[in-house]
Amino acid sequence: MAAVHELNALLEQLGPGKLRLARAEEPPRVRPLDWPELEAALPDGGLPRGVVELSAPHALGGATSVALAAVHAAQARASGAWCAWIDPEATLHAPGVVAAGVALARLLVVRAPRALLGKIAVKLVASGAFEVVVVDVDPPAGAAAAAASPAPRRGKGWAPELLVRKLALAAEPTGATVLLLTDASRPRAAPWPVALRLELSRPDARSLRVGVAKDRRGRVGLARTVPFRPVARLAG
Repeated sequence: MAAVHELNALLEQLGPGKLRLARAEEPPRVRPLDWPELEAALPDGGLPRGVVELSAPHALGGATSVALAAVHAAQARASGAWCAWIDPEATLHAPGVVAAGVALARLLVVRAPRALLGKIAVKLVASGAFEVVVVDVDPPAGAAAAAASPAPRRGKGWAPELLVRKLALAAEPTGATVLLLTDASRPRAAPWPVALRLELSRPDARSLRVGVAKDRRGRVGLARTVPFRPVARLAG
């Protein structure tokens, strides 16, 4: 439980004045990505508020780049906007984050134990401090079998479907977007109740293939290929 207590202490230390969900007077209906080709491939032209699943071959399919684009766009929209990234295995590459235009000073990276991943994710979203919360759901290949699921056995965590519902409820009052990075190669008994599920892959170094596998309005479509743009267009 030390990780939860440390997170509580950090949120208390930073305080609501420094970690506050920064919004314009009229928040956009969907979250922009500053990636026009990708936005054109999405049902609403951006990511919805609530829980979004980005499913891809782990570390190879472009999900991290899409999540970084969402973080960058959120920070660019408001100078006080914070985002959070739960990175249990410390796989987030700082130079790549900077290259994507993300302000490290306003990105809280939490290296949570997998046994506490769900609880910490809900706490971060419910705090109302973050525009975007990214959760690296599946461990990389070769990780210990005991860490293979973000939902430990009964008594130690929540089933994935329940976790998604808790995250959605926590995000609803603030309009935050929660991005779940999942490994497309891992079997699943049933789809999760997310607002949007994107299936991503990289046909080549210059392209990103995007398929809408689930949408809260029932809209699905054929996969589309868009130019891959992992590096943001920085001003100046």
